[in-house]
Amino acid sequence: MKAKIREGWFLVRQHIFIAALLFIYQLVWGYFIYRLVQSAVVPLLLRYPGTDAGELSTLLFKMESQLSLSTHPEVHRYLWILGAMLLLRMLITPLIQAGLLYSLQHFNQSEERTPFVRGIKVLWKPMLLLHFIRTLLMLLPAYWLVPTLFATLMDGFHSLQLLLPGIPYVVGWIVYGWIIHHVMLYMQFGASAPDGEGRARGALYALWIALRHIVPVIGIALLLGGLHLLIFGAFTSASWFLTGLAGLILQQTYPLARCLMSLWKICAHFRLWQSKSTRS
Repeated sequence: MKAKIREGWFLVRQHIFIAALLFIYQLVWGYFIYRLVQSAVVPLLLRYPGTDAGELSTLLFKMESQLSLSTHPEVHRYLWILGAMLLLRMLITPLIQAGLLYSLQHFNQSEERTPFVRGIKVLWKPMLLLHFIRTLLMLLPAYWLVPTLFATLMDGFHSLQLLLPGIPYVVGWIVYGWIIHHVMLYMQFGASAPDGEGRARGALYALWIALRHIVPVIGIALLLGGLHLLIFGAFTSASWFLTGLAGLILQQTYPLARCLMSLWKICAHFRLWQSKSTRS
């Protein structure tokens, strides 16, 4: 398991330009989210009553916000914008995954150093299909959970303690999404294999390999996930104590570190799958 993590880091160093591409992609996506929040949430927060306004003003503000979330057309407009952005992300992400996986599959087997562009041309269809299935499976619990969480959120406008019953649902959804993410990741490995690019049989066989070696799969995910949390904690703590230029540099550096960690996780899992599939 540790060997696969080391080999994964070696692959990250050989594909550092893809990490830079992921960084730019996340930066652009974060900018759009920032602009959306700035235009939708900030004006609402500016209307929040001050400390000297009294409890009645705060209660009226919460009641108005609760009513606006349900009926106001402006809220629906922002939801449509968010949905369009998510759809665009769902179309772009598989293209990047196709280039990355093709580059990993053909590393040291091609004259091209990192055949990223060719990977997009060859694997965009299976990657798009698998990403669509992944998104569908992740959103499937929303049919049952969203009404419950929405009701809990409406109650939480009056007291934060009323939000506590919704925490188990959110945690369960996160764990479920974590499982689906790793299941689909190994299926993408199999679908992008050189001996059967895009075939369903390769994806199902990769899933079988992941289930047979579930312990190292979970071990790699937990070790690199824990390291990611430590890095996040270090950057967050440092940004609290450092101000000025140093703090700004740290804030701009963390997204790059996050992209490197995401790529490291994929490469480590890829080396595990590759070693087990070759041995089989």
